[in-house]
Amino acid sequence: MQQHTFLTQINPLLKIITSITILSIALILHNIWAITVLVVPLLLLVLISVQINLKILGYVSISLLLFMVVSTWLRDFNTSVFSTLRLVAIILPTPLLASTTSPSDLIRALQATRLPSFLTLSLMLIWRFLPIIQQETQRILEANQLRGVDLKFQPQQWFSGLFLPLMFRIVAYADDVTVGLETRGYDPQALRSNSKPLRWQLQDTIFTVSVTVMLAIVVYTELFV
Repeated sequence: MQQHTFLTQINPLLKIITSITILSIALILHNIWAITVLVVPLLLLVLISVQINLKILGYVSISLLLFMVVSTWLRDFNTSVFSTLRLVAIILPTPLLASTTSPSDLIRALQATRLPSFLTLSLMLIWRFLPIIQQETQRILEANQLRGVDLKFQPQQWFSGLFLPLMFRIVAYADDVTVGLETRGYDPQALRSNSKPLRWQLQDTIFTVSVTVMLAIVVYTELFV
């Protein structure tokens, strides 16, 4: 169940625009202090707003540590720290947006951008089915373990033991969705109605001012520190 936090009440379109802005700024920064100023608030928001799976957190931490080691070996320590911080700044907006935005809010935001209906539906289905794909992957791994096959230590069996059954499950889900849409008379060209139209609220203003101040500090640090 989605937590009821300050970020869940923010306009989803505003969160999408903010995430794209942060990602763009992270790509053009060159000052290590500026990227640190960008990463710290994002980390705090993730810790406050996202229910973190400890196993996934461990995998991500190990991956970042390995990335730092390889970067230090190839270049130098300062460059590796900066590259790691930039990678974190690029990654963090996605779980933050995903965990604080319900599928219905996301599709309302995408419809407000006037994207073609087929593109909105495709993005919505991809977003909706990512957790299901993760669950199916876990079930397939557990089924293999019951047969005495631990795929984590047998990469040569990943295709036949994991990817192949996962593809069949995805195709089966796609068929179910297609049948569901057809039986409900879905028409991508028909006009849409919405019981909760997007509106600008007080918390959106607070969020916008906070993000603007944070990005202004990042830009000042990049240019003058």
